[in-house]
Amino acid sequence: MENNYLRDIGDRLQESKRIDDKFVRLHDRFLAVAMDYKCYINDKFGDSEIFKFRDNVIFRLQSARFHFNLLLQFQDLIETNLNKLSPIENRMEFHSYQRQAAEEIYSLFDSMVYHVCSIFDYLFSLINFIHGKEKLDKPKWNTFRTDKNKKKNLYCSVEMIEALTKIDDNFVFPLIQHRSHLIHTEHSVGNIHISYENKKVRFLVTDTLKSHFPEFTKENGNIPTTLAFSAKWLIDKSFLSITEVLFETRDDMIRNKKVETPPFFIWEDNKMKEASMHYWGNRKQI
Repeated sequence: MENNYLRDIGDRLQESKRIDDKFVRLHDRFLAVAMDYKCYINDKFGDSEIFKFRDNVIFRLQSARFHFNLLLQFQDLIETNLNKLSPIENRMEFHSYQRQAAEEIYSLFDSMVYHVCSIFDYLFSLINFIHGKEKLDKPKWNTFRTDKNKKKNLYCSVEMIEALTKIDDNFVFPLIQHRSHLIHTEHSVGNIHISYENKKVRFLVTDTLKSHFPEFTKENGNIPTTLAFSAKWLIDKSFLSITEVLFETRDDMIRNKKVETPPFFIWEDNKMKEASMHYWGNRKQI
């Protein structure tokens, strides 16, 4: 639902189906990465290591989705409970429950942030595994920006540094900055919007999040936005950034290939093509 005064998520079943489709495409693209790794980098190596990275990324994404669903369900429960209480007759109880509920529902959103942040460490592990001159025991996402890596390209190729910098600037760094603020500075609880006309209860995105994510404000303007919508936005941006990392990884393997004759391929239009091509899909379709 979107109107002139409040931006919220749409039909929940449609949202769920849309996210399901994104997971299917992401699974296919990780399979494509594994196929291209054997095609371009190491034709003697199995798939298990790359699939381990995939499983960790998918697990964290599924965890973020689980917390998103919990947030929606808890919002419904809060709405039901608040509608049973009169803000006049049960004033103290009404405001006490409202305060407690707000703290709990924003903590669910914070958990989403924590899960999504860890995804990008796993992705850099994948990148370091494929093309790192020096393998890291515990790769961290922002390692690619260290002076040591920029000078010697120890942990990834020089082309990947440029590509990852754009992804980092647009989403990952603001995400990590927001997590760091929540953990080390202060928690963030936003305002509640109660419509007495239709008895709807909505929690609003925090000013802290908007200050850390300029892209959020750029895309959504100054229209008051619900926490549920910002949770959906966070998941969508995560899928977008992960997809970009995978496609950049594919391009990097092609640029820096070590296997001259691919071990498997397909023929299409009388040309030899990668077997992975049908798994990658359209890059613009997240």
